[in-house]
Amino acid sequence: MARGDMSAARRYAKALFNLARERENLDAIADSLAVVTSTAQGSPDLMTMLHHPLITKERKKELLAQVFGGEIQADVQNFLFLLVEKDRASIIPSVAREFARLTDEHRRVADAEVVSAVPLSQEQTSAIVNQLQTSTGYTIRLTTRVDETILGGLVIRVGDKLMDGSVVTRLQTMRDGLKQIKVS
Repeated sequence: MARGDMSAARRYAKALFNLARERENLDAIADSLAVVTSTAQGSPDLMTMLHHPLITKERKKELLAQVFGGEIQADVQNFLFLLVEKDRASIIPSVAREFARLTDEHRRVADAEVVSAVPLSQEQTSAIVNQLQTSTGYTIRLTTRVDETILGGLVIRVGDKLMDGSVVTRLQTMRDGLKQIKVS
């Protein structure tokens, strides 16, 4: 996505987010945007038609009304119509992602990923969630992944913060430190 498109997506998402908060309608709009996102991901033809230069704006709006017909909140449908009117239909998925990010930030919710060398037990996962929630002040949505190449320990990513406590990283650090030692 072009830099200008990302900037536009942020502006549009912020405007919709502010409208949702003003109308005390954040949950309904967030749910509707989730429907739009899943539909767009499941139907590449829909996005192709919304981008097509030979399809009129009115036809694109009719198509959106048919696809979502009452399934999404009216403000979201009108918002989609606005994006079509401004020739910005291509940024719909980016706007939805940015809106979700703003909503998570507002609700103090963060995604975290834990990578371990072996599967974690439910007790370990719960302990990690509790520790992350205590240290960040956010409600944590945790995903876990097994990667045997880290040998042991954990690699935890919360947002853009990375905590690498893996054995392989510790060994690499130790090796780098040993390379610095000069033997006479």
